Amino acid sequence: MMTDKTLLEQMRINEIEIFHRMQLLDLSQDELDLIASLKKLIESEIEDIVEAFYRHQTEFDEISIVIGDSETMRRLRAAQRKYIIEMFSGYYDGEYVNSRLRIGLVHKRIGVEPKLFLSGVRTLKHILFSTLERHFADPAILRPIMVAIDKLFFFDITLVFDTYIDTLVSEVESAKKRTEAYAYALEEKAKTLGNHAERDSLTGLYNKRGMMKIMKSELRMAQRRHTLLSLIYIDVNKFKHINDTYGHAKGDEILISLGHCMSNQVRSADFACRVGGDEFCVILPDCDHAGAQQIAQRIASEFSLENPDFSISIGVSETGTQEYMSEDALIKDADQRMYLHKTGANLRAGAAPERTAQERYKAAG
Repeated sequence: MMTDKTLLEQMRINEIEIFHRMQLLDLSQDELDLIASLKKLIESEIEDIVEAFYRHQTEFDEISIVIGDSETMRRLRAAQRKYIIEMFSGYYDGEYVNSRLRIGLVHKRIGVEPKLFLSGVRTLKHILFSTLERHFADPAILRPIMVAIDKLFFFDITLVFDTYIDTLVSEVESAKKRTEAYAYALEEKAKTLGNHAERDSLTGLYNKRGMMKIMKSELRMAQRRHTLLSLIYIDVNKFKHINDTYGHAKGDEILISLGHCMSNQVRSADFACRVGGDEFCVILPDCDHAGAQQIAQRIASEFSLENPDFSISIGVSETGTQEYMSEDALIKDADQRMYLHKTGANLRAGAAPERTAQERYKAAG
């Protein structure tokens, strides 16, 4: 597994490669020793160097936005102290290289663009050189120091950018795999769409037969890919009362409206179904409970806008990735959650409880 390896190992950088990179930059051992000889001087100036660095950096809004808050600033200051001290430590081995690779990884993850990183390097170099100029008046002494430090900065930059590039390549590969998986899912879905016998004639959604076929297929796919599968269960509140009071035509109108709301709000990979009567489901592949709740809320909001005098009850259930429920168990769990929602609403309104979840599901066929 990649997580068992250091960045150094993942990018196949060994001692020979480190030496070769230094050769390419004409960075000699004498120059590294010269840099290391300045460690005590830099340690005595470190607080002023870090303070000057962040005073300059936070003058730019885009950098301040990335930093965000005082706690992040505190951590960044500590990391910057460590980075500078390591530059003058005298140890430029695999551990040093790994720390530079990690800087690149962290900067990429938190959204620091290369232009901001290079701007920071230029600022730090300027502050370090200004500090050294105060201590070394003789150009014959100062110039070799500055040349050596400049080479070491380039050495660090090459490592940081290697991580940036490696991360981008990994993201492209990951996106390619997701696209292939999505294309496969669309192909599977297209096969299902071809069977008109699995469609509800009133709403155009999948009927119970179609829903169960999809549930089996999507559950197997989730288990194969180790992804989540969620289910939304929806019921129209007091639907019998609607039919008795306003007539079956009005009841059908409400069901069609709910079907439209579901179709409008689900994702392209989801499956909206009518289980039977006034009960509906949405099958959501590769979707967690929180994501399903958001979709359910959007359906409820649109339904409420279109039908202000009527309401729905919703239950959401999720299965995977450690353990998977059967199709029936997932449906039953979502149904029971919906029933608890409905019962709570009825009790608050002082109405009599409706049928139990098991009774209603059995009646749906």
